[in-house]
Amino acid sequence: MITKILFTALIFIAALVFMRHKNSQSRRQQLEQQAQQAEGRKTAMFVAIAFVSLTLAVSAGLYYSHWKEAHRIFTVQIINSHTGREQTYHVYQGDINGRRFRTIDGRLINLSDSERMEVQERGIDSNEYRSE
Repeated sequence: MITKILFTALIFIAALVFMRHKNSQSRRQQLEQQAQQAEGRKTAMFVAIAFVSLTLAVSAGLYYSHWKEAHRIFTVQIINSHTGREQTYHVYQGDINGRRFRTIDGRLINLSDSERMEVQERGIDSNEYRSE
């Protein structure tokens, strides 16, 4: 009878040891999987941040290039073909629209059919930007 109790206790202890060993292995596997997932998340997060940063940098560069191009200063000379009278204005490139333009100091100029417009890119001093 004592052998039956000892045998049952031995099986019970063996089952406990087996369960503990199995739990420790599955726990170790879970920790390894979590570590791999965390590493995968870090990589994905790095790629996402790099992509967003690159997109913002390219957008900022394109915006600056467009702004710089539109703010180049040109000298516009208006010549009346009937009288020969000449007028000179300084304008930003982005403000020239066909036969109308806005001067640096804010005046809106519309040309008639009898007037001729000559446009020259010109570097001017900051004191000379006002139209004549």
